[in-house]
Amino acid sequence: MVNINNKISPAELLKNIQDTLQRLKIDYEKIIEEFGQVTASEKREKGVKFSINDHLKALILAMLSNQRPWGPIAKNLKIINEIFFNYDLEKIKNSDKREFEDKLRQIKCGNRSISKQMKSLDYNIPVLLLIQNQYDSLDNFVTSDAPEKIATELSKGKKYKLKQIGFPLALEYLRNVGIRAVKPDVHMRRIISNERLNYCSCYPTEEETVKVLSSLAKQIGVNPTYLDNLVWIFCAVDYGNICNENPKCHFCSLRSLCNFPTAAKNNEIMGRLF
Repeated sequence: MVNINNKISPAELLKNIQDTLQRLKIDYEKIIEEFGQVTASEKREKGVKFSINDHLKALILAMLSNQRPWGPIAKNLKIINEIFFNYDLEKIKNSDKREFEDKLRQIKCGNRSISKQMKSLDYNIPVLLLIQNQYDSLDNFVTSDAPEKIATELSKGKKYKLKQIGFPLALEYLRNVGIRAVKPDVHMRRIISNERLNYCSCYPTEEETVKVLSSLAKQIGVNPTYLDNLVWIFCAVDYGNICNENPKCHFCSLRSLCNFPTAAKNNEIMGRLF
């Protein structure tokens, strides 16, 4: 259940995360620019159109981000682009998908589901073409409703369901083509839970996570994609690596406002008693 945390104003949340990253000399603005999602949203707002090849790239990169650190993907992005023929739909469509898998594994950019993900392209590409045919363009489709509703259709719907794409990855795909949105991955869900910043009374669902972070972004007056990227950098192993599974609270400017130190201390006391 969503729980409004009165201890931390949205503006304080943003400032303390930025201050912590700055103290650690992490250039989060440069990293966000390199991610390209905020830039993509700015391009879309200026009227830039995204081709079906752009959408296919967005989908593939979303799949590659699943359940693995992003750092190695970012470092090998040029090679990955070449592996996928710079996302030429026809070339990908007519290629042996096992070759994609093998080449990604060679550069250590695979994941647990990489074999299924690559095989799913034979199913997902026709779905993208179907959407394009029925909406005149994929851009028309992804802007036809709220991001959460489009993501639900792509991940759970009956008509346009994509294989190997759950709700968070569907939102990641949308952000890659310039849709302002939050991806409710484990970092986001953990940091707003009752054990950390207490924006939810328990461990939040994916939908609750989107609702909370979107609301915070609106109150701050920033792009939700920007806030998501910033919080993710704050948490992720290859980047800030602060509020991860085993948080480094001594670095964090939010520690006096966070439930984790208290929860950790209580757990330690309980462990001694029992």
